[in-house]
Amino acid sequence: MSLNIAVIGAGIMGLSTAYKVMKDIPNSKVTVFFDKCSPETTGNVAAGFIYPYPCGRPYADGQDEPKLFGWFEKTMDWLKVLYKNPDAYKMGINPVSGYIMGGAVPEYATKLFPDFREIDPKAQSAFMIPQQPGYTFTTWQCDCSKYLPWLMDQIKAMGGRFIRHHINAFSDLKDFDVIVNCTGINANFITNDKKMQPDRGQVIVVKAPWINHFYISGTDTYILPRMEEVVLGGTHQVGDYNLKENPEDTKKIWRECLKICPSLKYGEIKEVRVGLRPGRSAIRIEVEEMNLDGKTVPVLHNYGHGGAGVTFHWGCAIEASDALQTYLKKIKKTKNSSQLSIKDIIPMVNAATLSCQSKL
Repeated sequence: MSLNIAVIGAGIMGLSTAYKVMKDIPNSKVTVFFDKCSPETTGNVAAGFIYPYPCGRPYADGQDEPKLFGWFEKTMDWLKVLYKNPDAYKMGINPVSGYIMGGAVPEYATKLFPDFREIDPKAQSAFMIPQQPGYTFTTWQCDCSKYLPWLMDQIKAMGGRFIRHHINAFSDLKDFDVIVNCTGINANFITNDKKMQPDRGQVIVVKAPWINHFYISGTDTYILPRMEEVVLGGTHQVGDYNLKENPEDTKKIWRECLKICPSLKYGEIKEVRVGLRPGRSAIRIEVEEMNLDGKTVPVLHNYGHGGAGVTFHWGCAIEASDALQTYLKKIKKTKNSSQLSIKDIIPMVNAATLSCQSKL
């Protein structure tokens, strides 16, 4: 099957979905349209820390815990495979251990952290300032400053194209066979989805190579080491589209992180970053048929991941690709059944006639 597919968005969801679709549908021709790509994406602002951050109300719109568990598990398995590759460093994949204090971890997630356990009082005394009860575990780091360029290279190697061009409406892409919508927070505008809202995040990026454990305290305070820098956060400001630094947020982040790790005062501040998490009541993955200037075009939606885009990205890419393949098989079956030739129809009519005569 040869399909001409347009993907809107070059963030982690757009690139992972494009890559998975190209793998699953041979000979498909994929063009990725984007306003921003790495290092300009929201994923580049994120620490790339694999952890089930909020992505909406877990049980809204039929999005239940088993589904979240499945996306999380498949992403963890994918990163495990990549880490065994000799080029794991170039991909940005690495394990990282640390502590979470004063916050609850979803039960489904704890099952996938192989060494998840309560922090031992001796460990609290030795390694934590201030000392708080909580949990310790090892997870994956997916550094998007490396991972997104690697995904782009993989897509290009399979024949994919990238075009920096703003898509105002799906009708701009009506000549494509399939449109894949991975527009993140911009789904609010291109789909007029009233369930979408920004969740503004501001972080400080520092050079502090001696920090090699993560620390998460409560909802908004975290110290997350990446391969070559440390990300300090953060904020969760729902409904705020402001992409400029808020100096008061910067001061608060710095102050709270120093309480956890005082030696950060020697860190070199590289920059302050701001991004908009694509908040929604639940992640949307589905195929919608649209009439675009008289032509029916399937649009595959994959957006609304909130702060858990990196954590769920591969599991969601698998589900999106599966949804598209299921739709295409259904369309092919319907098309075949509606295109019976006269040679196919005559035997069916004769058989029906004989059947009726036998009952007379």
